[in-house]
Amino acid sequence: MATLTAGVQLKEVVTRDGATYSDCSVLHADAVGLVFEVHRIISEGGTVENVVSQVLLPWTNVRHVIVMEERT
Repeated sequence: MATLTAGVQLKEVVTRDGATYSDCSVLHADAVGLVFEVHRIISEGGTVENVVSQVLLPWTNVRHVIVMEERT
């Protein structure tokens, strides 16, 4: 967890129930869980909006976190 400091960009966070968050940034991480920010674009009733969500995810509900990905 020492590498998950505020501002670290995460490629992907996947929860045990299957929710996937992409291109997030860490706000806080400790022994209890991970707090991260994710930007999303949503469309409701014909209106398109940019939404910023702050998510608190207990470590017990984390399936995996991808910090960096390299393709060759």
